[in-house]
Amino acid sequence: MTHNNASTATQLATRELSTGYGSHEVLTDITLSVPRGSFFIIAGPNGTGKTTLLKCLAGLSRPRTGEVSLEGTPLSRMTRRELARRIAFLPQSVESAFSLTVREVVLMGRAPHLGMLGFHKDKDMALAEEAMAFTDVLHLADRSVDALSGGEKQRVFISRAVCQQPEFILLDEPTSALDLAHQVRVMDLMERLKLERGTGVVMVSHDLNLAAMYADTLCLIHQGTVSAIGAPPQVLEKKRLETVYGCRLFVEESPAASSLRITPVPARMSKDAASH
Repeated sequence: MTHNNASTATQLATRELSTGYGSHEVLTDITLSVPRGSFFIIAGPNGTGKTTLLKCLAGLSRPRTGEVSLEGTPLSRMTRRELARRIAFLPQSVESAFSLTVREVVLMGRAPHLGMLGFHKDKDMALAEEAMAFTDVLHLADRSVDALSGGEKQRVFISRAVCQQPEFILLDEPTSALDLAHQVRVMDLMERLKLERGTGVVMVSHDLNLAAMYADTLCLIHQGTVSAIGAPPQVLEKKRLETVYGCRLFVEESPAASSLRITPVPARMSKDAASH
C-alpha cells in the first residue's frame, strides 16, 4: 500500500471535542487532526459515536464543548456556503426522492460555487464531465439515478462530491451495502483522490481489513473516546481489538495485501480450544 507524506498546511482538526444528545454524552474529549492529502478512517463498534464525530467534522453538528477547525479557523465561524466549498459530506444512505439523471445529480456539487442567479456555466459542465469520468460513470450521464445498481449509485454520489472540488471529503460507511468488487472500487477511488488531487479523505468504516489496507491513519473509537489513533499496524493490536469489540480475534499479517488481516473467532472454535 502506498502512503503519501501529505503537507500539514491544511488540516481538519478537533480540539477537546465533546457532544451528545439530551443528557447522554456521545463523545468525550476528542482531539485529532487530518492533514489534507491523507486517508483517515474512523472505526469502532456500533453506537460509539463515529457518525456523530463525522457530522461534527463536516460542520453539520456543533459540539457542546471544544471545537472543530479547518486550517485553524473554527467551522462555527464559516458560512454554510464556505463550508460546502471546502468540505463534502456523503451520508450512509442517500435517497432519491424524485428521478434525476446522473448528470443532474453530479451538477448539484457545483451549487456552492454558483453565482446569484444559480446558472451553470461551461466551467461547471466541464467539471461535472471530469468528475463523472474520474468515477467511471460518464457513460451513465443521461441515465436516471433510480435505475442504477447500488454500486453505480454510490459512484454517482461520490462524483457529485468530487464535482464540489472540496479540500476534504467525508463519507459515512460508503462500502457497507456493496459487494467485494464495488467495495474495492470505492476504496481505490478514495485513494486516487488522495494521491492525485490532494484531497483529505475521512471515512467511517466497520471493515477493519479495508482500513488496514487503505488508511494512512486509523482512529479507533470506544465508548465515546479515542481508544487508539495512528498507523493501522499500531492501532490494530489483538488485545486492544478484543477489548473494544468484545470477541476473540485472529490478527495476522496478510502477505497478499501487505497489511494486517483481522478475523473473528467463531464460538465453536473457542469451545474446541477450551476442550483440549
